[in-house]
Amino acid sequence: MKKKLAFLMAVMMTLTTTACSNNKKTQNDSSSLSGSSSSQNTSLSDSNTNNGSTSVDDISNNNINNDSSSNQTPEQNASTSQQPAQSDTQKPTQDNIQNTDNNSNANQKPTENNKPAQKPAAQDKPNEQQKPAEQPAKSPNVSDISASIDKALSIDDSFMSMSENDISTIYGIDSSSLDSFVGKIPMMNVKATEYLVVKATSGQVEAVKNGMIKRQADLDSQWKQYLPEQYELVKNYKLVTNGDYALFVIGENADAAVEAFNSLTK
Repeated sequence: MKKKLAFLMAVMMTLTTTACSNNKKTQNDSSSLSGSSSSQNTSLSDSNTNNGSTSVDDISNNNINNDSSSNQTPEQNASTSQQPAQSDTQKPTQDNIQNTDNNSNANQKPTENNKPAQKPAAQDKPNEQQKPAEQPAKSPNVSDISASIDKALSIDDSFMSMSENDISTIYGIDSSSLDSFVGKIPMMNVKATEYLVVKATSGQVEAVKNGMIKRQADLDSQWKQYLPEQYELVKNYKLVTNGDYALFVIGENADAAVEAFNSLTK
């Protein structure tokens, strides 16, 4: 009886031990399987995370690009597609313009270089040297000069013309020194106004001038003790020479007579 109980106890112990070992093995296998599955899940989650982020970004970017392109109007798409063509066509045009400018400048340079060749023609020194000589002295008629002086002095019929003999007597001028002349003095000895205009023979103008100076000295002595007003005219006499022409004048408008004489003889 005891032997049977001992045998049963041993069998039960063996079964218990076997069951425990099988349970432990099962737990170990399940833990290993769970560990490997968790690691695989972790790696899969990491890879999915990386792949997921990349794909989301790519998808979002692609969607943004597609949305922006889809929002553009046909005219904008057409202008966008034409921009490269326009820039390509503009560049040759600008280059052509620059080349045209360079060609025009190149064509103009020979013309500018030809300018010095034209300067001698414009600056014709021989023509400058061929300037006309000074105009010869005027040679008016003494009668024309006398007519202008008559107007300046208001000469009227109360004056008489002097003869060649009068010129020799009154002025002391020899007839050989006179080419032509006109002289006038008052008929009545109450005025000092008188004039003599002469065209002297060549080289005799100084002789005529000396005779006029002599006449003024005689009149100064004559009118000095007589009429003070007329004496003032005598003191303010005018004697002018232009070439072979000489004028001696006493009168209220003696300056006007000189202007008339100069305008015709200068």
